[in-house]
Amino acid sequence: MNWSLEYGGEERSLAQWNLSELVRTRMNQGRDTVAFRHGSGDALTAAPAFAAFESVRIFRDGNPWFSGIITGLPAAGTAAGEGQNYVVSGPWWYLENTIYQQAWNVVADPSSGESTLETTWKSHLILGQNVSGGTLTLRQQLVDILDYAIAAGAPMDYQLAESGLDFQFPMDECRDLGCAEALQRVLRWAPSFRLWFDYSEEIPVLHCTGCAGGTPWNLSLSDGVESLAVAPQHGLQLVGVAVKYERIHRSNGHVWRTLEVDRYPQNISETQPRVLVLTVELAGSRSQHISQKITARTVDASSARWWKLHLPALANIPDEDLEILSHGRSSTLPRELVDGCIADWMAVEAETDVVRATVAYAAGGAIITSQEVAVRLVATDATTRTYGHLASFDGGEDSPVGLAQSLHEGFSSCPYAGSLRLVDPEVRDISMGSPLNIAGGQTAWATMGAEIQECVEEVDTGTVRLRFGPPGHLGLQQLVQLTRMNRGREAPAAAGIRGGGDGSAGSIEQPSRTPVENSHVGATVYAKILLANGEDGTRQISLDADLLPTPGLVLRPREEFVAENGILRKRLAIASQPYPVETD
Repeated sequence: MNWSLEYGGEERSLAQWNLSELVRTRMNQGRDTVAFRHGSGDALTAAPAFAAFESVRIFRDGNPWFSGIITGLPAAGTAAGEGQNYVVSGPWWYLENTIYQQAWNVVADPSSGESTLETTWKSHLILGQNVSGGTLTLRQQLVDILDYAIAAGAPMDYQLAESGLDFQFPMDECRDLGCAEALQRVLRWAPSFRLWFDYSEEIPVLHCTGCAGGTPWNLSLSDGVESLAVAPQHGLQLVGVAVKYERIHRSNGHVWRTLEVDRYPQNISETQPRVLVLTVELAGSRSQHISQKITARTVDASSARWWKLHLPALANIPDEDLEILSHGRSSTLPRELVDGCIADWMAVEAETDVVRATVAYAAGGAIITSQEVAVRLVATDATTRTYGHLASFDGGEDSPVGLAQSLHEGFSSCPYAGSLRLVDPEVRDISMGSPLNIAGGQTAWATMGAEIQECVEEVDTGTVRLRFGPPGHLGLQQLVQLTRMNRGREAPAAAGIRGGGDGSAGSIEQPSRTPVENSHVGATVYAKILLANGEDGTRQISLDADLLPTPGLVLRPREEFVAENGILRKRLAIASQPYPVETD
């Protein structure tokens, strides 16, 4: 078996690099590493043979066997000799050290009420939601995380299982997660799936496979097995799952709760042992209604009573003494806004109207034969009623489809857990995606399909150590851990913000029209003016145009010459122009 290492664009055999103690460790949902020792007589003082964060590739018989970067450079020395110990980390290192961010829509100009939205990146995350505010399936969320990591520089590719990942999961609001932690957080809703790297390609490929995926590896106890420990994990086998989705709904100050239950199998009883019951809080619906009471009145410019309502000076004149000689309007809408506010959401028309008229009336001894009046108001076709409108609505978070079934499938069979040690002249080529079956022991072992969680390969001794069983990222007590994981989860508070930029489901339209009334009294033509004292009215001055005998006569101030104490002076007197004296 020929082993070689490529570094700095140069490929040499392990012997030429003076390397030994080559050990590869691969993990499910964890960082793969290769450790080796560089022999040197002056390791404690010599410069490192390999630099930190430089790329390393290892080949087995010319085929890719591992790819990563230098992350560990300790030096070691003993009385027998000195050496430099190195650690090379696989692409999972990039997933751990790259903070996952999501695209958010934010307002481009906060000072403008009509600003457009622009996209920005935030480490404030809502797992299970896309940038438009819609939902993502578990597969789509995994793709988004992995694509982000690759775009950020992770030297890897990925391949996801063809089935079993296309279901929704509860949205999860969190902050500042590395890509690796985000992947693990999402996959807790699919506990039967694993993430492992295949290094046999030019670029390492991250595989996401279920417990039923991959070709089984059938091993016999007589096939180099030096030690074995196997135990069934009956405590992790479930007979059913019930997921209860609880929502809090809000509308105009009213709050109520609803509960929706997803069971698998459908006829399972929630009260029996070994049934997983999870209560998941989802964002409920939110709505806001607004209402506006409108008072409207018919515009009747031909009515004396209507004009008396708008002109206080005419209010005390009897209807029969007020004559509307002519009238007109600038609007054709039938009514005027008396009280309330008109907004666009009412779907009514409103506009400024100027109503004009020429009136005649008698008041206080005066007879007005022609007076121009006008009123400026808001004309509308609205009627007197209370208008209602749904100002904003958010339907809340949709219930995930198939989540109970997915969880049940992850715990439906009895998993086997244990460890295995193999010794061969050369380390075996073992795929992390192959379920493990062991023949030659208990009958159940031959078809147990145990999941390989960790594989340690010691190249110098040909030793392979395996740890298999349920996913280690959930801990030894998966069932307990799964319930604990859900306890701290809350419905995402910012779910409506990511797509809309402001978190509101809709804006409340402000009123555009309020009552406006301005009256105007124009030039007046009087037929009679009566001036009386304020006590009993017995002393009066009467100016009555009907007393003028001849048409065309006008009483106005006129100059007259008078003699005062022998001095010629002028004075003003109200008089008409001279007119002929009629003779018989």
